[in-house]
Amino acid sequence: MYIYVIIDTSLYYVKYLRGRIVRHNLPGLLESHLLMGYNQLGIYVYKVILMKSTKHLICPVCHKPLLDKGKSLTCENSHSFDVAGKGYVNLLLSQDKNSKDPGDNKDMAKARKRFLDKGYYKPLADGLCDLFSQSIKSRDDNPVLLDAGCGDGYYTDRIGKSLQKAFINCSIYGIDISKEAIRLAAGRNKEISFVVASIFKIPLMTEKIDYILNAFAPSNDSEFSRVLKKDGFLVTVIPGRRHLYELKSVLYEKPYENDEKGPALPSFKLEDRIRINGFIELDSREDIADLLAMTPYYWRTPREGIERLNRLNKLGTEIDFIIGVYKK
Repeated sequence: MYIYVIIDTSLYYVKYLRGRIVRHNLPGLLESHLLMGYNQLGIYVYKVILMKSTKHLICPVCHKPLLDKGKSLTCENSHSFDVAGKGYVNLLLSQDKNSKDPGDNKDMAKARKRFLDKGYYKPLADGLCDLFSQSIKSRDDNPVLLDAGCGDGYYTDRIGKSLQKAFINCSIYGIDISKEAIRLAAGRNKEISFVVASIFKIPLMTEKIDYILNAFAPSNDSEFSRVLKKDGFLVTVIPGRRHLYELKSVLYEKPYENDEKGPALPSFKLEDRIRINGFIELDSREDIADLLAMTPYYWRTPREGIERLNRLNKLGTEIDFIIGVYKK
């Protein structure tokens, strides 16, 4: 148990350790932890809002709840899964893999992280942060959010930190089939539970999730419906009509616009569609290459198109996103 107090303008860290109280001076704690509280005596008492949780996870073998044993997660049937040094856990069974290392490989995951960390898709991240903050702040419970297909955790992390900054309590999970992506995601934020898992077999309890984010990732209506509460929300992100049109103009002789067709979600009702668009300037070959590596065009572009792109030192292109808000 941890208690944070300010006494005579000094900040202390009070910890109950093995039956005795240990107190440390931590002058920078207010900047690195989410704290709140006040009493009538003029002494501030702060409470940590912890988001990291494993209590909603289930065993991928027998579907029983997983218990946190520190260095591993174990179910009542003794199925055990080690927690990696980075803090994530791998719950993807070998028989559920479609290849030896499914999802983004190491180079692709790193390329995505480099590109996103430079802020090119910040308008989308800001829009998602605003959307979840506005929805969650009115709640008086401890909601649970799942980022299904979280990749390197860029949006998951941004949303988590946005909620923290606004003093909003929320437990967050991020799952992805790529071990390399989850490893990078776990390095971003230690207060989010990142799990290697498939959206086709989500290792979470039935009807325990309040919100799902599904951004630029495959969707699964049946599993999303299973894990969401009956009044839960699903937020999807798909490319808009003009998304990366100038990039495609370099890659293809006849570039095409996207159809803006949303995922098939018969169990959900579309409540709202939000468009976020803009224009970005990529000023290096590395950024251009990283952008290509995180798109499906990386796999289906003719060699001549790749060669044209490789000759560019700069590239300006539209970005266009469609956020769909669905209710179960």
